[in-house]
Amino acid sequence: MAKLHLITYGCQMNEYDSERVAGLLGRQQYELTDREDEADLILINTCAIREKAEEKVFSRLGELKGLKQKNPGLLIGVMGCMAQLQQSAILKRAPIVDLVFGSPAIARVGELVERARRERRPVLETGEGALVKLTGILPRPDRLKAFVTVMEGCDKYCTFCVVPLTRGRERSHAPESILEEIRGLARQGYREVTLLGQNVNAYGKDLTPATDLAALIESVNEVEGIERIRFTTSNPVNLTSRLIQALRDVPKACEYLHLPLQSGSDRILERMNRGYTRARYLELIAELQETVPGLALSTDLIAGFPGETEADFEATGEMVERVGYDSVFAFRYSPRPRTAAAAFPDQVPEAHKGRRLTRLLEVAGAIQARKNAALEGREMEVLVDGVSKKNPRELAGRTRCNRVVNFDGGGRRLYGELVRVRITQAMPHSLRGTLVGRAQ
Repeated sequence: MAKLHLITYGCQMNEYDSERVAGLLGRQQYELTDREDEADLILINTCAIREKAEEKVFSRLGELKGLKQKNPGLLIGVMGCMAQLQQSAILKRAPIVDLVFGSPAIARVGELVERARRERRPVLETGEGALVKLTGILPRPDRLKAFVTVMEGCDKYCTFCVVPLTRGRERSHAPESILEEIRGLARQGYREVTLLGQNVNAYGKDLTPATDLAALIESVNEVEGIERIRFTTSNPVNLTSRLIQALRDVPKACEYLHLPLQSGSDRILERMNRGYTRARYLELIAELQETVPGLALSTDLIAGFPGETEADFEATGEMVERVGYDSVFAFRYSPRPRTAAAAFPDQVPEAHKGRRLTRLLEVAGAIQARKNAALEGREMEVLVDGVSKKNPRELAGRTRCNRVVNFDGGGRRLYGELVRVRITQAMPHSLRGTLVGRAQ
């Protein structure tokens, strides 16, 4: 049986795509291996959101050059967003690559691999293809949490973002195909699903008849065996009151929302083409916090976007403190090919970006510490998903609000169980607690 080695960079959707590829190639007698030196086919699933992610891929390809020299029959492929964006540039910079294909071509991965092997010349496939739902491909009975793509692409064209270029326009999968996949996951023992989309809040508007994400969440709630539902990534423009109410009213919907802000300055938000103002974002936060008590919020921030002044940066820091996020993902602005912002003349020096990023992370870290400390003494539901990274004798899991909790399981086999844990200590990035008992 031929061996497949997968290397995945980037977001949850890339992880999901890698699983689909493994499943599809498994039908053609490819077996997954963790060892690249015994692989007949190595596929690198790539991200193009930041320049650093692309450099990691080229560095990895450089490391694989020796392996290719030792084994000329080895096929090496690059897939995903970077493949879609860079296309033939990958073949020029890394001649060892035999296959380059974008996300729209994933459904044809078996055909493309066989073509590359048969023709013995590089194959490039980055055209836009039909939206195909790949359901129940790769059984993973040892896992509890699954990603499920419900829509792909984005129509927003933020000036810093390559997603419309790499993933195409917004296209939703039919509700029944999604539910079929989730029912299959439940039968395999999965207990939590995260519904994925680059702009997941826009789900269903392009279908006939039209539907929405709230209706999909309500349907997933009825799937026996699934205990928790999450979704990401949300765009504030498409966040509706109906979806906010679903977070409150649907029992299995977790009290957690990732809502990217990117900047707290109206001037920068306009240059980013985000489609909302600071005031509108705060209105949404107020509605969320009023409607869903105890909701945990996370966000994305960009430090040093072109033209960002000290005043613009201070406005972002003020928003972080005002909202009080439970966690923050902040990054330096990275110019991406073919995006509008890459051509803006007023690029911010790297030193300023670094200083501003450090400051944002300091502010966010202090808030996160306060938020975690406020949970001490509370009893929380935890889905046990493994052992503690620092102490293998302890169990670990996540709360509904997405916090990691480590606790002594008393030697019990609790993997996959919902348990009640009393929080005894707040750490910078996790919580410690004592087991109370199984959740009802």
